[in-house]
Amino acid sequence: MASVYLAYDPKHSREVALKVLRPDLAATLGAERFLSEIQIAARLTHPNILSMHDSGEAGGFLYYVMPYIEGASLRQRLDKERVLDPEAALAVAAPVADALAYAHRMGVLHRDIKPENILLSQGHPIVADFGIAKAIRTAGGTNLTRTGIPLGTPGYMSPEQAAGLSDLDGRTDVYSLAIVIYEMLVGDLPGRWPTEEAVRTGRFLEAPATHRSRLTQLPSRIEPALVRAMAIRLDQRTPTPIELIEDLRGRGGEPRKRYREGEVQEIVKRASELEAATTSGSMTIGGVEALAAEVGIAPETVRAAAQSVTRPSGATVHPLPMRRNPWIGGPTTIVYERVVEGELHEADYEALVDEIRRATNYVGQVNQLGRSFAWATTKSQTSPRDIEIAVSMRGGQTRITVRERLAPLIGGIFGGIGGGMGGGGMGLVMGTLSSFHLLAFAPVVVPAWLLTTYGTARYFYSRTAKERSKELEGIADRLAEVTGELVAERVPGKRMLRSS
Repeated sequence: MASVYLAYDPKHSREVALKVLRPDLAATLGAERFLSEIQIAARLTHPNILSMHDSGEAGGFLYYVMPYIEGASLRQRLDKERVLDPEAALAVAAPVADALAYAHRMGVLHRDIKPENILLSQGHPIVADFGIAKAIRTAGGTNLTRTGIPLGTPGYMSPEQAAGLSDLDGRTDVYSLAIVIYEMLVGDLPGRWPTEEAVRTGRFLEAPATHRSRLTQLPSRIEPALVRAMAIRLDQRTPTPIELIEDLRGRGGEPRKRYREGEVQEIVKRASELEAATTSGSMTIGGVEALAAEVGIAPETVRAAAQSVTRPSGATVHPLPMRRNPWIGGPTTIVYERVVEGELHEADYEALVDEIRRATNYVGQVNQLGRSFAWATTKSQTSPRDIEIAVSMRGGQTRITVRERLAPLIGGIFGGIGGGMGGGGMGLVMGTLSSFHLLAFAPVVVPAWLLTTYGTARYFYSRTAKERSKELEGIADRLAEVTGELVAERVPGKRMLRSS
């Protein structure tokens, strides 16, 4: 995407690295928008993140200026040493993970973690080009897909990023960091995405013999940690860079025990019995989570188990009718509704709104009308989703409706994959046919490629819609639970939950 020059800054008497974007890319982005977006990356301050001195436009060229780091990149080190021992690899990976975790808290993804972007200043890892890919993508918008320029590096990009999805989170950087660690330890890229079976077994089942030989020499905790961090399914992937490092280190030397669904339910049941034996009151879900955490069970797992064993007698959970569009492979809108016996007091509206913000992790606006209110995501780059949560009180009940309109997701996936894989890839297909004098096969190859593009988009949309549906169902359950607790505090004995 850019050429890098060693330059001299006469004002400060120092050498700097000057990156100049490709002219065609600069023309697509537009100077004003790119320079505005890059300011987000410029605000990052961390000892393991390469800072930005300056940025600007000159003679139609867009550029940004960074410190010049004397020393090799991780790529140069790997070219020389090929593989590192686990201790040396973690010495590089841990500071990188810390830098990523900091940036994620600031709302910035890297999107292009690779050995070339990890500089070694006197052995001290420094991550370069932070937020540049995001700035380029945001500034370029839909025009960028037509350039055929990938925002990422093949082999290091997460599956969702390779598919052209724009709704990414920190797990995309976790995937790329895991690839870099794999390369440091094995001496090569994995070459294949781990299957779901590989994630369950904690082994790279399709690893080449040369890779398998190296993997078996590593401490037993390493391979399962890397497999989990590279999972295709986001709900199976290690959620944060810090947790990846903890997994690689064995969480204090002991592997984390994993429990089957039946075991989780039994633990939750037993925890409830223990609480009942020691207190005269009831046990909240937070109490169950605290007990379960002592044996290494995640809060979301406790909640999933609790939903199946602690509902009031006769209670059922059914999503409201959601029409599946066969052309796109999923619904266009997701809706869940919960009804809680008892009316939420107006003084508790703020507490429920706070819980909505925590549950969704998005910025939103609240509109109140009489004894009802609605919360909706604010349309911005930080909250691209169209989620609305309506809460109404009448007839002695509180009704909670959670709805997400998936039009932005449909446009993002089908537009991104259609433009990147369909449009950009078509040029590559035609160029290949032309190079080998096979244009006679174009009437067959071109439709096949377009069908493949459509199938890929449909697959990723279906998978993402299912993930969001599961997420919204959990939000609806959580809000109903909190509402029940708030109602019960004001009217003891009224906590009855009926869901539909």
